[in-house]
Amino acid sequence: MRSDADKRAGAADLVVMGASTGGPTALAAILSGIPREFSLPIAVVQHMPPAFTAAFASRLDHESELHVTEARDGDRLEAGSVVIAPGGRQMRLRRDSRGWFVELGEETPWHNHVPSVDVLFHSVARAAVLPVIAVLLTGMGKDGAEGMEAIHRNGGITIAQSKESSVVFGMPRAAIERGCVDYVSNLQEIPALLMKLSMNG
Repeated sequence: MRSDADKRAGAADLVVMGASTGGPTALAAILSGIPREFSLPIAVVQHMPPAFTAAFASRLDHESELHVTEARDGDRLEAGSVVIAPGGRQMRLRRDSRGWFVELGEETPWHNHVPSVDVLFHSVARAAVLPVIAVLLTGMGKDGAEGMEAIHRNGGITIAQSKESSVVFGMPRAAIERGCVDYVSNLQEIPALLMKLSMNG
């Protein structure tokens, strides 16, 4: 854990999350633990086929105080809102004078995944003006680890789900092995950690 992570946290203006196997349950647990007053927008990549992401977003919307939707091209990200990458499309975030917005692109796989966590994470690492908080959750493989390293290198704050609370520890472990994780946290502790970081502790 980097000693200066808390000092940079209060300036953050975005949370990005990635998950695969076990992710739907993990994401439900996290989002349901965050109040509607949460000050940052959230963007999520969950490895999931195209036919399922809209229903998944709707379910999370009902289970959470946050407003959760399947992302559409051009969507503007707002505090207390969550966008879920649609299955079968790569989701990137861009930034302009009005803030963050969604760009949906090609169907080319990255690490065999469409959408890919790395594609999302790399896009925000390149575009961020303020620190970004990145969360890598349970999942098989290494998707997201490279992008998390880029976010960390560019001054972002990074969280990996613990082995004990992960269904599959592959993705968080890959990031930890790269030395780019500020916090390793049990699933149940992540909502409170996000709240703390968004308010600068």
